Amino acid sequence: MPTQLTRSQWEQLDDQMSRKPSEAGPDGVQGEHMHLIALLNKFGFSSISKQEALRLAEQLLEAGWAE
Repeated sequence: MPTQLTRSQWEQLDDQMSRKPSEAGPDGVQGEHMHLIALLNKFGFSSISKQEALRLAEQLLEAGWAE
């Protein structure tokens, strides 16, 4: 499993996280966490719950990207 994203992947993940997948209502769209899980899976990461996906996404964004 990769430990760091490419810059393009990092930007896609950052964009997805800006949609506030952890919240529903005026500050976030309900179901956005499913898009987050799908994006992580596309990048080779496995997560099956919203909480796990959010935690993983935050860790990946903090790690930055590899050129």
